[in-house]
Amino acid sequence: LNPPPQMPESFDSGQHAFNTARGACMPEETEDTTPQKFFERPFSPDEDIEWLKTELYEKKSGGSATGDDHIAYDEIRLFDNQDLANLFNDYRLIGLESCLFRCLTLLIHKRIADWSSQNNLIPDYQNGFRPGYRTNNNPFILRCAKDWAKAHRRPLYTAVVDASNAFPWTNRETLWLKLQSMGMGGPLFD
Repeated sequence: LNPPPQMPESFDSGQHAFNTARGACMPEETEDTTPQKFFERPFSPDEDIEWLKTELYEKKSGGSATGDDHIAYDEIRLFDNQDLANLFNDYRLIGLESCLFRCLTLLIHKRIADWSSQNNLIPDYQNGFRPGYRTNNNPFILRCAKDWAKAHRRPLYTAVVDASNAFPWTNRETLWLKLQSMGMGGPLFD
């Protein structure tokens, strides 16, 4: 996306070159090595599709715009669960600007969230965009730390990190290799 023209000195250029070469050798089809087969197991009409319909009802009720497929979220809830499971299990047929595609993305997000939750991959302090957590948790924690430091007459050191260009600078090969080393693989990963 927006990698820097020249890597900063703080980057390990040898590791970066190594990861780029390893990433280029990653096979087209990978294996899901998670015990629960999060990324290989087909979407289930009774569990996954039922969850999706509940999610659509709770978050997207009241009418929605249609995508290029001319299907609204309200209509997706009317589809047969098995038909939706069959469609999403052969997901390469779905176009980008589609409500159906967005539904598939929700299902994939749920699989990744379930995997990371069951394997304790996300620390508690990483709380934005997670169920039961809010983005205002961290300011609250900072306020409590400030109050504690003041009450105990101790210094409190803080840092503000500008992560505005973090995503465009992310080395995709390193990210994919790290996820694969943690067990992610299979059709949803590929």
